[in-house]
Amino acid sequence: AIDARDSAFINEKLEELYAADIAEIINQLNLSQAAYIYGLLHEELAPQVLLELDDDKREDLLTTFSAKQIAEQVDNMDSDDAADVIGELPEEMQEEVLSHLEDIDQASDIVELINYDEGTAGSLMAKELVSVYAFESVGACIEEIRKKADNVDVMYAVYVVDNNERLLGMLPLKKLIISHPLARIEEIYESDIHFVRTDTPSEEVAEDMQKYDLAVMPVVDQLG
Repeated sequence: AIDARDSAFINEKLEELYAADIAEIINQLNLSQAAYIYGLLHEELAPQVLLELDDDKREDLLTTFSAKQIAEQVDNMDSDDAADVIGELPEEMQEEVLSHLEDIDQASDIVELINYDEGTAGSLMAKELVSVYAFESVGACIEEIRKKADNVDVMYAVYVVDNNERLLGMLPLKKLIISHPLARIEEIYESDIHFVRTDTPSEEVAEDMQKYDLAVMPVVDQLG
């Protein structure tokens, strides 16, 4: 069906599969076949499949794309995933891809993540999160979550910062939901939290998360 370019039949079969399953199939195809199958995927599924591919297969597949096409793929990814993909490209191609990104803030986040040393907390962290000021109310915090809901895939807590954007603590969603809308964040957030620096080795981050049974680990720079 692939060699015959039977797109109707292939699309019908692809609709039954998850991204990881499709990636497993593409990993076994030659480059021409892989590019054809990938080209059939819809815009939301394609980036998910790209991330699931073996590193070598993804690298080969990306050679068939223009800088603009790669930008269209990473545009639908979280910043940390996008940084991983773009970081695999030659430096000149990286700059060209970044220039095609429509979201300037996202491009800036990706550049920041790429510049962190590989194998550190900074290179692994996601920039998509919800942060609120300590002086804000619970109601304002919930409104901020609504605004950013589309950009944050998974949310376990809200990060609480001071006026200088320094991390003060975290507010679990359960505690937020059961609090009065007029209550101040500074009255209910948890200040005793575990966090790591951007230069902390990733192995240490993983060990700490397992040791303290954490779903998320805040990452801060030298300024906090």
